[in-house]
Amino acid sequence: MRSIVLANQKGGVGKTTTAIHLAHGLALAGKRCVLIDLDLQGNATIALQGMEAPGAQDGVLAELIAVASRLWLVPSPGAFGNVPREARVDMDRLSSLVAALSEVSDFLVIDCPPRMDDWGWAGVQLGDEIVVPVQAEFFAMHGLSQMLASLEHAAQAFPGKAKLRGVLPTMVDYTKPVTEEILDDLRRNLKDKVLRSAIMRDAALVEAASFGKTVFVHSPASKAALCYAELVREILDG
Repeated sequence: MRSIVLANQKGGVGKTTTAIHLAHGLALAGKRCVLIDLDLQGNATIALQGMEAPGAQDGVLAELIAVASRLWLVPSPGAFGNVPREARVDMDRLSSLVAALSEVSDFLVIDCPPRMDDWGWAGVQLGDEIVVPVQAEFFAMHGLSQMLASLEHAAQAFPGKAKLRGVLPTMVDYTKPVTEEILDDLRRNLKDKVLRSAIMRDAALVEAASFGKTVFVHSPASKAALCYAELVREILDG
């Protein structure tokens, strides 16, 4: 089982949106995928509440929320009520769940909070690969070096985990002249650490979220759906 973590210490960069679309995209590609929502805000959990679930499951999958064919969700406790920010992860229980899921799932996608707190570090130490979404604007990229430094520390602390799979440009708007400059600068400095895929800004993402669905269901011909399909292909290519 491959485990992929979506992480960035800055909020508003499309991290949760990318997590749910990567997970659903992998499921649509025929892979059995589990999405774990480790953000106490529960945005990933809420964003999928309008999806149509398949029939009952057996074993450990029966304990999860069935979201779509081949896609299951481990919901955030924060989606069902207030959870104190100082609440800590039961790491033993979470690790046992991940071990059980490794026997029945092809992919694990983990959505982390926009900060490296106890919940963020839990996701990082469980994930083999890290994808860092970064908004294509100068201010959003300002803290990227700090996030990459945190991942280097995590990789040392958890051998075999937290390997950077790539930086993903999000909310790309080619109508703005500065966008090309930002992307060129990102690729010039990080080279092959930047994924080939890029997610364009698209109102269809907001519309889909308001219905509790992904754009693959709500707007399958949208720019965003095509962008996330490209990301899924890139991930599957290794």
